[in-house]
Amino acid sequence: MDFAFSDGVALGGECRRVAGEEVAAAISRLADFHEDPDLAIHEVRKHNKRIRSVLLLSGSALDPDDLARTNRLVRDAARLFSGARDAFVLQDTCDKLAARFPEDAGDVLHLLQKVRDTFAERHAACLHDRELPGKIARACEHFREAGENIARWDWEQVTREEIFRAILSHYQRGFSDFETARRSRDPEDCHDWRKRTKALSYHLTLLAPLDVEGREGVEKQALAAGELASSLGEHHDLAVFEEAVGEGVDRGVFPEAARLLPALAAKRRDELEEGIFASGRVLYRDFAPSLRRFLHCLLAGMVMICVGGCESFLSPD
Repeated sequence: MDFAFSDGVALGGECRRVAGEEVAAAISRLADFHEDPDLAIHEVRKHNKRIRSVLLLSGSALDPDDLARTNRLVRDAARLFSGARDAFVLQDTCDKLAARFPEDAGDVLHLLQKVRDTFAERHAACLHDRELPGKIARACEHFREAGENIARWDWEQVTREEIFRAILSHYQRGFSDFETARRSRDPEDCHDWRKRTKALSYHLTLLAPLDVEGREGVEKQALAAGELASSLGEHHDLAVFEEAVGEGVDRGVFPEAARLLPALAAKRRDELEEGIFASGRVLYRDFAPSLRRFLHCLLAGMVMICVGGCESFLSPD
């Protein structure tokens, strides 16, 4: 089934179903890892993030220690492949910079290719590592154990109220991270904001089928949050690229790159920031009333919840 809640059923049970399906999909992808390793790593990371986004929705209803252990299992399963993934992304960043700034010919493109070749060697070494089969097996075991935990928990305790409270709480934290990143423009602050935005994209994707008439634009904002998270991801990749080039310069691998490539990456980050913060304002300010109204209608009234400094009254009967 799709990564989405079904209408008319208990949402606690839907959390169990959706998370369980993501676990099964991750294990299935790992079983076919060698057919396309880079795609497998990408998909496993996606399933990891989706599972963890669902775990965020349990609020205080489930045992926090169990949740923390399961979250670590899923996170660590994906991290087993971080070396190959990071090297692949660095290559991709070189390609994107070359495509975005074709006018910077000559030395810059030559340097990009040279740096890219170094990252490609690193990537190939990761995929031919003799320990890779063991990492795949460990990742499968981590996901299996996480799946067993998810299946045995009493998700009936996770009510609609609990889920909606969690969504609003994480939305508010995303708003706070947006404001911090907007003020600082620091890559690490933007990366923290990106994590919240990615989780929000998954939460809104889960909720979208419940916006039956589409009046509150939940599906549209789910897509917008996903696109914003992708742009923030590229922003972070560029910062990592600058750091990797600097480390290479320190080791004498490509000293001539220090002068030109970080400036090119910073130029692209500046470009991205124009759209990133404009999109953030729409998602975390303009959309807030619609999200509060949508959850109010779904819940049919319960408590006063504060989001981004604005109160959402879910009034008692």
